[in-house]
Amino acid sequence: MLLVSQVMLWVAVVALAVAVLALARQVGVLHERIAPVGALALGRGPQTGESAPRLTVRTLAGGTVEIGGPLPDGPLRLLFFVSPTCPICKSLLPTVRAFAQSERLDLLLIGDGDAEQQRQMAERHAVELERFANAPEVGRAFQVAKLPYAVLVSATGVIAAQGLVNSREHLESLAVAEETGYGSIQAYLKARDLSQSLARSAAPPGEPPSLREQTILQERLDEERIS
Repeated sequence: MLLVSQVMLWVAVVALAVAVLALARQVGVLHERIAPVGALALGRGPQTGESAPRLTVRTLAGGTVEIGGPLPDGPLRLLFFVSPTCPICKSLLPTVRAFAQSERLDLLLIGDGDAEQQRQMAERHAVELERFANAPEVGRAFQVAKLPYAVLVSATGVIAAQGLVNSREHLESLAVAEETGYGSIQAYLKARDLSQSLARSAAPPGEPPSLREQTILQERLDEERIS
């Protein structure tokens, strides 16, 4: 009986090990298939890689700030479109401020509505009035239809990344997009699918692609990154 119980115990251990290995493999496959978390671009208005609309707007502090032109100190500018009636905008404001500070971004909030409500919103969330512009013309120029929306503008006035943001992960995806050259999560996914498709068709199963095929693949990916 002792021998039988030991055998059964080892059989159970082996079966459990096989099950764990199979589960780990499935988790790896699922991880590859899951799309990365990123800000979703709306697909209307000025696109990533294009020059941002040049506008001069007045801040709640009474000064003026230029949008779209070269920045004198060279940082990237983060335009964050908000509204006092948007709960997500208000809950995300502390995160946006912390993110802009950690990434050394020039943060400018863009509102559209009653100036006094915008001022109360800024004071309630400890936002400097010179970093808040109640300028509906900016939203029209970028054709922002949903909030909260963020646009990352380079020091030369070019749109580096943009999209709807509901979390810090979405904000971080804008910085990653600017660093990698993919202006939105759609561009990244399209390039990834293209890379996998070309890699499968470039060489027979089990054989790596040739140098020429790798060059063609890289050129296609570069074209997708630029577009």
